[in-house]
Amino acid sequence: MLRRLAAFAVLALSLGLAGCGSDSPSTSGGTSTPAASGGDAVAWADKVCSTVAPERDALTTPPNIDPTDPAKARDGMVTYLDTIVKALDRMVGGIKSAGAPPVADGETAAKRVVDTLEEAKATVTTAKDNLAKVDVTDPAAFQAGFTQVGQDLQKLSDMEDPTKGLRGNRELNEAFEKAESCKALQDPTTSATPTS
Repeated sequence: MLRRLAAFAVLALSLGLAGCGSDSPSTSGGTSTPAASGGDAVAWADKVCSTVAPERDALTTPPNIDPTDPAKARDGMVTYLDTIVKALDRMVGGIKSAGAPPVADGETAAKRVVDTLEEAKATVTTAKDNLAKVDVTDPAAFQAGFTQVGQDLQKLSDMEDPTKGLRGNRELNEAFEKAESCKALQDPTTSATPTS
């Protein structure tokens, strides 16, 4: 059960960083008009990726769990979930601070991302709060509590990818591909996750 909960880090990473990738269709060889891919959209993408980058460690570092001690296991997971909540909150704040992307339907796309990240944050907060109440002196209650947290976090897989609107917008996708801080997020040498 603890391994399954730890896998949440990977899901959270995809929620926060997928918009800075280049996994959506790109324009091969062609370029858009200068107005469509102006510096403002690139600056917006750079600001968003700069906000996301510091949260990568929080979203990829596994929780410190002592499976031999129920109280330490619970407290370690609560601390971990709190770290995730705070990271998601900072990401939301960063996107809001960047304002609406200067592209067609940019405000709608950014709002969808923020709304989905807020929903994810609420889901993780519920899981964290439920876990904090788990009675570690009763093995059955302890197991039931961790099972409930797993069910709470499972709701994240039902959520729409929050960056779908950003990746689906050609102008924003191009901006993410050009912004230096977004490129750095995709550089395997800067990844917090070992590749070998």
